[in-house]
Amino acid sequence: MDRPLELTGKKGSAIIAYLSRCPGMTATREKLADLLWSDSDSEHSRNSLRQALSVLRQDLSPTGANILHSNKDTIGLNAGSIDSDAAVLEAAQSARSGSQLEEAISVYTGPFLDGFFSGSSVFEEWAAGEREKFLNLAIGSLEKLARLVDMEKGLAIARRLVAMEPTREASYRLEMELLALAGQRDRAIRTFEACRAMLQKEFGVDVSPETRTLWQSLLVGPDPEIFTPLPRQMTSSAEAGSRKKPSVGVLSFVNLTGKRGEDYFARGLVQDITTALAQRRDYIIVAELPTLTTETGSLDVRRIAATYNVQYLLNGSVQRVADDLRVNVQLIDTGNGHNVWAQRFDGRAQEGLEFQDRIAQLVMVALGIELQTSSWKVRDKSPPGGPEVRRLVNQALTKYYEMTKSSLQAAMGLAEQALAIDPDNPRAMRTLSITISVGLAVFGALPNRQEHVDRALSLAKAAVKAVPDDEIARCFLAFALSTAGRIEEAIAELCQSISLNPNYANAHGDLAALYALKGQTEQALHEANEAIRLGPLDSTEFWRYHSIAVAKFASGDDLEALEIARQVVRTRPDFVRGALYWAAAAMATGNGEEASRAIHYCLSQIPELNLGNISPVYVPRYVNDAHQRRFIAMLARAGLPDS
Repeated sequence: MDRPLELTGKKGSAIIAYLSRCPGMTATREKLADLLWSDSDSEHSRNSLRQALSVLRQDLSPTGANILHSNKDTIGLNAGSIDSDAAVLEAAQSARSGSQLEEAISVYTGPFLDGFFSGSSVFEEWAAGEREKFLNLAIGSLEKLARLVDMEKGLAIARRLVAMEPTREASYRLEMELLALAGQRDRAIRTFEACRAMLQKEFGVDVSPETRTLWQSLLVGPDPEIFTPLPRQMTSSAEAGSRKKPSVGVLSFVNLTGKRGEDYFARGLVQDITTALAQRRDYIIVAELPTLTTETGSLDVRRIAATYNVQYLLNGSVQRVADDLRVNVQLIDTGNGHNVWAQRFDGRAQEGLEFQDRIAQLVMVALGIELQTSSWKVRDKSPPGGPEVRRLVNQALTKYYEMTKSSLQAAMGLAEQALAIDPDNPRAMRTLSITISVGLAVFGALPNRQEHVDRALSLAKAAVKAVPDDEIARCFLAFALSTAGRIEEAIAELCQSISLNPNYANAHGDLAALYALKGQTEQALHEANEAIRLGPLDSTEFWRYHSIAVAKFASGDDLEALEIARQVVRTRPDFVRGALYWAAAAMATGNGEEASRAIHYCLSQIPELNLGNISPVYVPRYVNDAHQRRFIAMLARAGLPDS
């Protein structure tokens, strides 16, 4: 027949639809009866099924096709007489070419049994499951097809996907990707904004990290016609610096009690610590090394280091008295045999695995901080405080060095807890100070209020007063001073920090930023390259390059400032200070569209940002008024709102 066949009632259509989806297109009479007449008892439902089948056969008889077959127990469709769009769509799963996918997808014109209601809630539940299955199959196939066809067709498919499922974030992301590939970056950014608005309205949530990362790449992606690599002198300086990850060998722990139970505990503890340390990418772990000793029985650090090529050794001991357990852990620098760090952990034998896990996590955090400071060639001179304060400060610093808005907020909370326990602890004071300063000035983790600036300054001063020869505390005080706009005082503190430790890379890097703000380009470049030479490749490196961008902009070398600023923002997309220099340098080089994109990005991070409030907190003022006026003028032309 060339025209659609009209079936009497709903039950006949439901029977055919269900059988077409069953294995072998066959089902038991009992199953069909329960599916379509679930509210009736068994006798009535089977009688209703017989009547529906009789009506269905009468409706099918004009076709002359032998579609149905049945016996006492089962009912089925003759497969040779039935073509199913659902089966065609399922073939899309194995399609390998665009043409095969297009053929399979062509049959999907809408939801399965859309608008059809059989009168049975059980059937509707089954149909809803099939509907969801085919929708997901169609979406997946269309998404695959969009990446195989030409750009115009791909974009049409992406828009169709958004229309099919308006709350599906991945469809918006696909459209963004295709628009970006087509060179339509502005439209891709508008698609992101539509996606974010939809998610906020429908679910009260923000976009996923995957979508945000794609958006950030659109905002800070290079313009191929004007992008060039980093300046040669920067690259060579970076290559001259220390780029190797530190390696740590983990030795077996000594059982001082001598009982077999403590042997098991010691082995389990070493395995837990090794597993925890392996989560970090900052260093290389060489697990469970043999304990080589000298003729006198002491640990042969040099031989272990030479044999296994490790810079540090982690070893320890386990001791039990009654139900009390004591674990001592120490980190040894194999270069000189000195202890870099040591800590004692006390617990109860009944805690078992919980105690092991707690030690492993604390060792991982503490070791990360110690290796960080060691890589900076710094020995912390401030007293660590009690075990709980030490734990909180270490965790705060770990979050701080992640350098994101959320991690800085978490770091502040942990440092506040440490300070509440020990209000006079210098490490807690300086840690809270730097997290406030950086959170306020760099990542917008705190609102721009004078009270926060004052508190960071007060804490840093107290930490320096407590331990005057602590170069870390002086470096943190300098940052608080620069956030308050007191550049000359900040420079004096950094010079003092460097006099205490000439190899402190971060002090050189921060000093470079301040010289750049003074317009002293040569001094700024010297200190920045010194920081790169001395410092390891770590989470703070972007700051050193940012200092060069600030100096280059002040000297009028706008193209080079733009190249470096782009690199900084690619490395740290949430670094708003860097993005503002990206905007200013782009505008100064005549790249208005890129400058506007940079401002849009900054406002997405800190919506209240404007020309009147960026300095001195979000971006410290240039000391030279002409430099500051030019910086503000470029931001204004790029689109940063007036106050």
